[in-house]
Amino acid sequence: MISRYKIAEAWSKQKLVAGALKSAHVYRSYADYEDLFQEGILVYAKCLASRDPHLSDEEVDRLAFKKVLWRTLDLLKKNQRRSDHQQSLEAAFLLPAKPAEWPLALKIAWQQLPDLEKIVLGQNLIQGYSLKETADLLNLPYRTTSRIKKQALEKLRQQLE
Repeated sequence: MISRYKIAEAWSKQKLVAGALKSAHVYRSYADYEDLFQEGILVYAKCLASRDPHLSDEEVDRLAFKKVLWRTLDLLKKNQRRSDHQQSLEAAFLLPAKPAEWPLALKIAWQQLPDLEKIVLGQNLIQGYSLKETADLLNLPYRTTSRIKKQALEKLRQQLE
């Protein structure tokens, strides 16, 4: 458990946490800045609570900076995956107005997609694999797989409109 003293000490080092957020390219205009800032304060307080007595203050600050940065990047990745998944679900249900034309329009649009886009969408939307699992199966970086999926969904959306 983190003591109030450690949280107060972490609060006095707001510049360190703000610097770590800035290094992660999170600025005050970002919608979740305050949440990430508070999370950074808690991570810093945990570092202070589990401090090795042999380390100097500068070394502890350096280590805490890295931990705040890593935690922030992890949370940003988690948010990105969540929004990617939400966008794919929303895009999957954007279909033409006339229900009788859906299967034919979707089949034609699907045939016009390149093979890699078909594989990514098939793995992710039809077979239920996460985008990370799909990226691992195809030996592609996660960002590339995400970009391919977004492009394919946009192509389908344009063709189905």
